[in-house]
Amino acid sequence: MVNIISFEDSHYFPPPTLRSGLETLVRFPDGEVKQTGIPNSTVWVFSPENHTYHPEILGGDVGCGIAAFFIDEVDSRAAADTIFEKLAGKGVLGRGNHFVDICGAYESASLETEEKPLHNILLVHTHGDNQDAATPMSIEQAQARERYADEFREHLGHQLAHDIGSSRCRMLGNWAHNTVEETSEGIIYRKGVVKVQPMKVHILPESIGAMVLFYTVSDEAPFQLPPYHSMPHATGRAGPRGQMKVSLEEVREMRQQPWIPYIPAGISDTALRSEHPSCFNNYDKIFRRLEMENNFYTSIGECQILSYVGKV
Repeated sequence: MVNIISFEDSHYFPPPTLRSGLETLVRFPDGEVKQTGIPNSTVWVFSPENHTYHPEILGGDVGCGIAAFFIDEVDSRAAADTIFEKLAGKGVLGRGNHFVDICGAYESASLETEEKPLHNILLVHTHGDNQDAATPMSIEQAQARERYADEFREHLGHQLAHDIGSSRCRMLGNWAHNTVEETSEGIIYRKGVVKVQPMKVHILPESIGAMVLFYTVSDEAPFQLPPYHSMPHATGRAGPRGQMKVSLEEVREMRQQPWIPYIPAGISDTALRSEHPSCFNNYDKIFRRLEMENNFYTSIGECQILSYVGKV
């Protein structure tokens, strides 16, 4: 009997009772069902006894994640154009919703009076280049891919900071969200889910038209740690990518809105049809189910996306 811990209101995903050794399935809100039939924002916990790796859970996007860096204050539009030129055709941002954002200064949710040095925040979302797109077929292969992706994001962030003229670049975090881990609790697969640590900073993006939230978790009352130290890595798509695409006219209108970040002209309207804010869920359900109802996390700040580079 599989133990299902669900924070999701819908029931379109049937309990996976046929997976040998599956002990617990955690479903976070708004998990997009992928082509494999397995939704994002899920945690799969298997018994370690005679466990065989399940490549269909993580697919070929193993190690994908987001890294954040404090950098000097830069011209966000010029920086985005430079990043576009550097990454165009390199296979780093060409699949899925992988992106690089130049964000505004971190704004604390507390009443801080200490003056912070002028800065921007650089976000890098990728699992690496696409030279090796083969799906890992063992835990060892998957974990090797995770290490590569972590190192790739860190190196890329520092390189891009240098390219856009920032002499300062300090990594705030590097949060992989497609991983597998062997623990005393079992073999844990995190699909579109990050592993969180108490009193550490984590981020929660929504879409290119929304603020990026910073939060932390704690086991001190009134808070409690989320199941298996896991949280959704983003709000998720509102539906299957192909079905949620907007028209080219809607994309052109989006690019003209003052609340939409700068997008380099070299990124085509066609490439942005599935990146429109309407393609993504908002924070409402995550706030309601994970913060207000369950006290799994507390917001500590936010930053505004100033420019976006993706689908290059």
